[in-house]
Amino acid sequence: METLQFDDLIAPADIREYPVSLTTTEANLTGSWKFSRPRQAKKTAPCRDACPLGVDIADWLHLLVRGERDAALHRLRAVNPLPASTGRVCPQFCRRACTRRDHDAAVRSGALERYIGDYGLGVPFPVPASATGWSVAVIGSGPAGLAAAASLAAAGVAVTVYEREAAPGGMLRCGIPAYRLPKEILAREIDNLVISLGIQLCCNVPVDDRMLAELLGEHAFVLAAPGLGGSPLPAGIGAGPGVYRGLELLRRLAAGEVLPGDRFAVIGGGNAAIDAARSLVRHGRQATIIYRRGIEEMPAYPEERREALEEGVEIRLGTIVAAARGVDGGRVELDLHEALRAADGTVSTGSFSDRLTVDGLVAAIGQKASWQPESHKRLLTAGDFHHGPASVAEALAGGRRAALEMLRRRGMAREPAVGPAEIAANPAALAVLAPQPGVDPPRVPHRERRNSFREVCGPLSAEEALQEAARCLRCGTCTACGLCWFFCPDQAVVIDQRGVEPVVRFDYDHCKGCGLCAASCPRGVIDMEEDS
Repeated sequence: METLQFDDLIAPADIREYPVSLTTTEANLTGSWKFSRPRQAKKTAPCRDACPLGVDIADWLHLLVRGERDAALHRLRAVNPLPASTGRVCPQFCRRACTRRDHDAAVRSGALERYIGDYGLGVPFPVPASATGWSVAVIGSGPAGLAAAASLAAAGVAVTVYEREAAPGGMLRCGIPAYRLPKEILAREIDNLVISLGIQLCCNVPVDDRMLAELLGEHAFVLAAPGLGGSPLPAGIGAGPGVYRGLELLRRLAAGEVLPGDRFAVIGGGNAAIDAARSLVRHGRQATIIYRRGIEEMPAYPEERREALEEGVEIRLGTIVAAARGVDGGRVELDLHEALRAADGTVSTGSFSDRLTVDGLVAAIGQKASWQPESHKRLLTAGDFHHGPASVAEALAGGRRAALEMLRRRGMAREPAVGPAEIAANPAALAVLAPQPGVDPPRVPHRERRNSFREVCGPLSAEEALQEAARCLRCGTCTACGLCWFFCPDQAVVIDQRGVEPVVRFDYDHCKGCGLCAASCPRGVIDMEEDS
């Protein structure tokens, strides 16, 4: 077969000249074609935005990964003075917002906070600033009071904390059982805080209106953060033998008191109800929770609900205790009725469904203030006393805000560092990352949990903590991971490695504005903007 050659098809005379490039394509400035251009910006990580305290979780986790454990502790404590406690009891709003949540598993930020907090039990706080010459009285040593005291003392303010109980901690000590927060851990963390920062702590000192007036005369400000010490009883149920208020029961059990009887009913669906039931089980009692709505509507943390069921707590849903009366032997007879749900979501009492006789009835349906002081321009409030029942993290945030307000009024504005307004988000880009399973802390088997107040959740080892911390993507911060460089079809992304850390730069002369860099950025720090 004859093979045709190029010259057989086109005669040399038909070609005036051959176009030959003697340079690279850099001279072809294709960037002039684009209508949009990539822009890199520092943003707030979703976890930080979700945290009531605004903790920059990615920041201190990065320090931990780099081996700078003391720096990580200092960075975390600057906002949260009780990380060993919150690492155990916080509902972890941050994990719900974690970018990795739907990719493989949210970063175990609570377990990591506990790890660094436990390390910090033996590490003093930094030396406070020079004395300001003015003082503040704080009423209540719960999370709000302690957060305010820590912020003020670190700024050089003389702080005296008044606590009506025999030991500090508020609801952390009296309301949260030891299987969630060991009392030794709490005591060590508070002692370290108080001693390091020179805070004066006065226990067994209840504050009334008369003493409040004295404190206002002695101090520049007074912060009222006594918590909500009272628990209401449901309508139609009066006080009497065998009837306990939720917080009262938790205090008595925490003090080691043994209650008479074998079977208890707990009304409510919050954490106090779950804690009461699980504590009773550990005392060898049967516990039944009675809640008017469905299990997904229970305000108690999902993990607490699950563990309660594992430990043998019975939960009756869609049920209302319509009446309770004392019977022989100090027992309580309950009339249980069906809970009727209206179209607007409200619940009312329906028809009779059952009768239950118990040795004790626990009402854990809410909390209320047991003291209401008169307002004063130099009296501030914080924590549950200010905004109602909430999480420990929210109480800490409230105490810190109150302290910053006092400093602002005295011309010592020390506003906390806040992240940029934009929230980093690009979960679709995680598709290019291989899943990396998280590290789960060890847990005591439920059969063993029923017999003691031993802490249910164990700690991460040092190796596990570093492994888990390394899973943090550092959303909102460019890490020069190189994915934008890899996906750019025009080689218009440059990773500049001349500095201490590599930096991503864009070659706008050749970028066509396709947006692949923004679409592939797992940390959500690249946006496309109109080209000018």
